[in-house]
Amino acid sequence: MINTIGEVATDAHRGPVLRVQDLSIEFGDPRAPFCAVQKLSYSLDQGKTLAIVGESGSGKSVSSLALLGLIPHVGGRISQGTVLFDSPHYGHEVNINDLPEKALRILRGNEIAMIFQEPMTSLNPVYTVGSQIIEAIKLHSQKTTIEARREALEWLERVRLPHAKRIIDSYPHQLSGGMRQRAMIAMALSCRPKILIADEPTTALDVTIQAQILHIIRELQSELDMAVVFISHDMGVVSEMADDVLVMRQGLKVEYGDVKDVLVKPQHPYTKSLLAAVPRIGSMENKTLPERFDIVEDKQQRTDGPIYTAVAPKYENAPLLEVAGLTTRFNIRSGLLNKVTHHVHAAESVGFQLFKGETLGLVGESGSGKSTVGKTIQQLIDPVGGTVRFRGQDVFQLPKAQRKKFRQEIQYIFQDPYGSLNPRKKIGESIAEPIRTHGLLESKSAIEKRVKELLERVGLQSMHYDRYPHEFSGGQRQRICIARALACEPSLIIADEAVSALDVSVQAQVLNLMMDLQAEKGLSYLFISHDMAVIERVCHRVAVMYLGQLVELGPREQIFKNPQHPYTRRLLSAVPELNPSKKRESVPLEGEIPSAVRAVGDAPFVHGFDEVSPGHFLAQNAGNFRWV
Repeated sequence: MINTIGEVATDAHRGPVLRVQDLSIEFGDPRAPFCAVQKLSYSLDQGKTLAIVGESGSGKSVSSLALLGLIPHVGGRISQGTVLFDSPHYGHEVNINDLPEKALRILRGNEIAMIFQEPMTSLNPVYTVGSQIIEAIKLHSQKTTIEARREALEWLERVRLPHAKRIIDSYPHQLSGGMRQRAMIAMALSCRPKILIADEPTTALDVTIQAQILHIIRELQSELDMAVVFISHDMGVVSEMADDVLVMRQGLKVEYGDVKDVLVKPQHPYTKSLLAAVPRIGSMENKTLPERFDIVEDKQQRTDGPIYTAVAPKYENAPLLEVAGLTTRFNIRSGLLNKVTHHVHAAESVGFQLFKGETLGLVGESGSGKSTVGKTIQQLIDPVGGTVRFRGQDVFQLPKAQRKKFRQEIQYIFQDPYGSLNPRKKIGESIAEPIRTHGLLESKSAIEKRVKELLERVGLQSMHYDRYPHEFSGGQRQRICIARALACEPSLIIADEAVSALDVSVQAQVLNLMMDLQAEKGLSYLFISHDMAVIERVCHRVAVMYLGQLVELGPREQIFKNPQHPYTRRLLSAVPELNPSKKRESVPLEGEIPSAVRAVGDAPFVHGFDEVSPGHFLAQNAGNFRWV
């Protein structure tokens, strides 16, 4: 097998390239240690992919750091066990735990490389992308700077980065998330490692960009005959990528085997519960209403009342929210006089209706404008045109005092719960703040009672009232944000990627909670997400956005069963399928979404809509749609 970079990948050795035996990792005081990983064992064959799955805190990422000898650098220690690596440099199997730091530097990047979850924090912001790849190449080879630059450019082209000659001299902040992740892959593979560790490499990416990244990893793995340790909590991605699967929980290996056995015929109750919590495209076929996830953890935590059944919205009534012609643009200034030369056309003549008790899914990739629409409705951003009518009144035409009332009735749940909670305030104070702001309750005792009721309603305990945000898990913090949103007794909640960063089982619990609250209180949700499987599970209708405009809008079953717009079809085709016997064959979309930045006076064409079936609207330019 000959790769295009010019090296030969040999098939001579097909045995285990890595053997982990009884590995235990501890943190904290040795007299009372916290055991993050306990007696973990597995092996990895050359050219194969092992997926390690589990929730946050299961030990999957910590165990991967041991493969690079990085545990002492994060304040931990290996209390027992071995990590045996068949090293080309040494010509035999070595125990990574016994190697000195100098020897580990030879292995890191050169023989074992790692792609981290967040490329923005992994790339140095003060150096260009090219200089960082060149440094990695020169560190492990005798190449000159000119030779290393030529090879770095070749790798950037190999990972399908458009305009590689420009990107090599760009800084990380000048690239999109998908482009940064591909640059990280180029850096990791630039020395042709024997093992690639990919730690949640696609978690924060949109589905089409995710499909590109996975396609690139598979292609280069085959070309370089490389072994891959793939760490993820996305079971669809695991199904698509893995040969073998290792399931971890609280530092322990609970199930290990061939991907088809583990995902199709799971034996351990924890693996079964993980799979039950995975939203699957097509699972809602012939179902008109959203449906709760049937998960054990949710049943164990519910002690506060009945489980509700979804109720159909009454579309014959007047809409709760009506958006018409909503246009939001951001100015870009340049030149000596700092004049506005360009606009970011974030939202361009967006219009839709949302009814009481309804969940409308707003989907699209990063940069499509969906979050801008949500923040404009919430009055966090001022529009340049259009109307937002809530209960028949145009919000932006009201006096400031009356607009405050609508802020009470429309609440926002952000993607990052930790970033939206004040770390210096106890969570009881954070939840009580909107109650005081809107004057809903006066006495301190009444407010405290209300906050404790809200905590219990979202599956937490009243005793948590005096704790700080850092004392909770990600899923618990999101529940706190939901409790804060409910404190004002809102009619509409805008959930902006509210579950995208959560593990699948925690995500399922939070979504169940939101559906219960909707059925109980008649809440309406504008559910902003790029996760099509979640949208299918929780929404009544779906609106698809592309480059600031809606391109398709209709009932959820119509959008998923009979998508009309090419972009909607592309989004759906890029979703990983939980079926290990079916590997993706199609080549995903190339390139990046075109920029929404346009020169002043060069506004985009605003298309109209055709009603292709009752309630199902399609952009009139759909037949002429082009990705780039």
